[in-house]
Formats: sequence, C-alpha cells, structure tokens
Amino acid sequence: MRFLKLIAVPLAMAFSITPTLAQFNGPNFGEEAYLDEYATTHPEEFKEVIRELDPNGFKYNVRSLEVNTKYSEHGTAFFMNKLVYVSSKKIGALFAKKDVKTNEGFEDLYCAEIDFHGEAQRSQVFSRILNTIEEHEGDATFNKDQTVIYFTRSDEEEDHNLKIYRAELKDYKWSDIETLPFNMDGYSIENPFLARNEKTLYFSSNRPGTIGGYDIFKVNINDDGSYSKPINLGKNINTTKDELYPYLLPDDSALYFSSNGHYSMGALDIFESKIADGKYNFPVNMGSSINSVANDFAFMMDLTNTGFFTSDREGGKGGNDIYHFKRKKIEQKMEAQVVEKQSQLPLPNAEVVVKDAYERVLHTLTCDENGMIAIPITPYNIYTLETFKDGYEDETTFFESDRGEQYTFNEKIELTQTEAEIVKKDDKLMIDIEKIYFDFDKWNLRAESELALNKVVKVLQEYPLMNIEVNAHTDDRGSDNYNQALSDKRAASTMKYLLSKGISKDRIISHGFGESQPLQSCSKGCSENQHQLNRRVEFVILNM
Repeated sequence: MRFLKLIAVPLAMAFSITPTLAQFNGPNFGEEAYLDEYATTHPEEFKEVIRELDPNGFKYNVRSLEVNTKYSEHGTAFFMNKLVYVSSKKIGALFAKKDVKTNEGFEDLYCAEIDFHGEAQRSQVFSRILNTIEEHEGDATFNKDQTVIYFTRSDEEEDHNLKIYRAELKDYKWSDIETLPFNMDGYSIENPFLARNEKTLYFSSNRPGTIGGYDIFKVNINDDGSYSKPINLGKNINTTKDELYPYLLPDDSALYFSSNGHYSMGALDIFESKIADGKYNFPVNMGSSINSVANDFAFMMDLTNTGFFTSDREGGKGGNDIYHFKRKKIEQKMEAQVVEKQSQLPLPNAEVVVKDAYERVLHTLTCDENGMIAIPITPYNIYTLETFKDGYEDETTFFESDRGEQYTFNEKIELTQTEAEIVKKDDKLMIDIEKIYFDFDKWNLRAESELALNKVVKVLQEYPLMNIEVNAHTDDRGSDNYNQALSDKRAASTMKYLLSKGISKDRIISHGFGESQPLQSCSKGCSENQHQLNRRVEFVILNM
C-alpha cells in the first residue's frame, strides 16, 4: 500500500492502548471507543505500557540496508535466498515516467542477494516480464517450490488501485499471468501472503465488507484452483482504521500485521496475533525495539530469528526504507513455592496449572518435596497460577513479569487448609482429611502430614468423648510380613503424633493392615499414583 492513501494518526490517538498488561494482553479488550477515550485522558500511562521487548521476550537489533535509496523501498518476500523488495527507483531508466501523485517512479519488483550478516547486495530487477512501465508492481508471495507467484499490480489509471495477479515459472520465465477473480474495480486488493499449506491466501483491502479502512481478508484455494469468497478475519484483528501486510510464521503459529487502529506508538505499528485452534488471539504490540512513532510495516522473518521490516522513521535515506533485524531472546524464569498459609511450611505434591493471558494452559506442574516449581516466562507478560492440593482451598494468583532483562522471579503461593469432615465410608464413620504421606519404605511423618493430622487433633478436641482407630495400609510391594510390620509402624507413628498434641492415650487405637485392604487392585501392575493411594492412613470413629 502506498502511503499517499494513509491518514495521519491524531496526537490524542498516538498511544491508544489499554492501561494495564492484563488488559492489553487479554482477548476481549479491543473496543476502539474505549481505547480512544482512555488514550486521551491517560496519555502518560499509555506511553509507559509500550515495552522495549516484543510480547515473546525478544529484543531487536535493527539497521538500515544498503539497497535503500532516496526513493521508497519496502521488503516483500524471500525468493531463492534473495530478498524481493518493491522500489520506486528505476534502474537504467534515465527518462522513466513518474507517478504524478508521488512524484517518484512507478514501483517495480527488485531482488538482492542476502549475505551472512543479513545485508542485501547486488540489487537487480526481479523480472522484466512482471514489471511494467506505467503501472505499480507491488508485494509478492510465493509457493513452497517458488514456481508460483502472487503479486500486485495497479491497472486503474486514475486511482492506481491494486489487484492481485498470479503467474507460474516455466522454463525460467514467468508466464500465464492472470488476475484473480475476487479483485474489484474501484477498490484496492493488496499485500498478498500465501500460507505454507498453499491453501489460504491472505491479503488486505478496502473492499466492501470491511470494518473500516483497510482490513485483512483471506480466501481459501480449492483443489481445482478456484477461490472461495473473501473472508474478513474479524474484529479481533481488524478495526475501523487500517490493518495491512499480513505475514504468518512458517509453522502458522502467529499472524503478524501492521495497524494504526490498535494501540500503537504513532502511525502504523507491527502487531502479533497468536493463532490457537484456528482462532486469532487479541493482537499485541511488538514493542519499541522494532516499532517507532512513524509507520512500521511489512514484517517478514526466517527461521533463524532474523528478518526485515520497512519504516519511514527519521534517519532513513528517504521515503520508506528496509531494515534488517536480528532478535535475541531475553531468558527469564519464575520460581514459586507453595506453602501452608499459617505455618509457612512447604507443601509438596501441590498441583500448579500455569495459564497465559489468553487462558491457554502452558504448564501443569507438581511441586517437589520443598513445594517448589520453576517455569520459563516471557518478559512483560501476565500469568495465572491455579493451585490445587487435597485438603486445601483452591488458590488462583496472578503474576506479571515486569522486567526487561534476564531475571529469576521468586514467588510464594499460600494455601489455606480446609476443615476435617466426619463422613460415612463403607458403613464406617470416619474423620475425612487429605492423604497422610509416607515415603516409600518409610514410617516417619512428613511435615505436610503433620499439618493434616492437626485437623484430626482439632476434631478430637471438639468432641472430647470421641474415640478413634488409626488404621495404616501399605502398597503391595514387599512381602506380606514386611508390609504388615511397616503398616504397624506407620499407625504407631501417626498415633504418637496425636498423643504429642495432648490427646489422651485411651482415646486412640492403632492398627496396621499391611497390603490386605488395597483401594486399587494391582494384580496387573499399578502406577506410582495407584501405589500411593494404597499407602494410606484412615481414622475410623469408634464412638462419639
């Protein structure tokens, strides 16, 4: 898209983003009226939220290319290890005609070799068959074999609206040039991008059916070569302003595009929308290490975290210039300990489910013997930690990685114990608490089990006439005699703790049952979790 069509963004909208990370990372905050109002009343907060790093924790090192001229250039595709780009310069055409609207030459497709450092050198015309004299040839995209090209060309003399064309490479020449059936006179269809599966073609257009300005659309390419009707990507991507230059990662995990309708630093900014289950998540700004207060667009990247984008920022050679970037991942980690709220004792075996700002599950972790978990995180992102443990209330906490450098965050998750219950199980009246844990082949109580036994102490204190039987069970690993002796020791160890808390000895009986009463049959083998269920202590009420 040529910038003669763009309208400058008002100063009040220059930072039209939401006030907190929790909001602008979330999937449901994109109502433009709200953003515009908040940007006007809270401009300083908006400036602070645009981060130097992109939403995935990458920092970009950016430099201008030598192929840039005083005319306008922008990158568009990779072709046979070359950078294909668009320029309004004219190589070897001293008296080339100019576009009266831009006072520059008509745009053509060029290509340049990319060296080891990402510099583009030895520029030349991409194709004298595709390029024309008095029409603009613009953005291009190729199939995987690079034998098919989709590119844009203007063929309306007055407005220079663009249309998408298709051509095939035969005998080293581009041939069979044809216009696509969904082009429309009077509207511009531009910025084509072919998905890696070659079944979907993305583009931007101001055609009927837009939310406003230029929107991003896609068409499905059928097996017979026909095309579906254009499909608008919807309000999560498109706004009442302009969305342009769609680009998908090779694994189709994210859509990149430029917009002056989402929260931006100025005019067009580059945004990323994660793709999950075929849905486009709410776009996030790529940050100030790549975006500027000027127009930034035409993002494209290979698999080595290097790529190109285009900008008309200050310091360029003139018009739009192409910039090379190399991005570096900023590594961060979050270590969290789950503890009991009052005693601050660590709680092993608690389960922590980690979700991102889109409510997608990133990790499901079990705390180690010290109640610890550790996860990699991305700077300037919000995470939800949902923590579960038998015998404790579920806890939901939120964590924000609010630094931009390599860092390890230390968090604490406090769980509140639930009360013991008196229940009936298998015709037995029992004090129901969480599982009492013993290590394999051990009978000494863990600290977390002492916390659980305190619930039994509380019940016995509330019911001074209650007598109980402590029954201990083992799994089936080991001989019958050995397991019987082990369960006796576990029952006695549990009873000893209750007595240490002031409960009278004549109110408690301990008994071991070895492996004779399993909850899980292990005749065909058991998992460690099943063995753990069989290793248990029960508190049977003899009288109230």
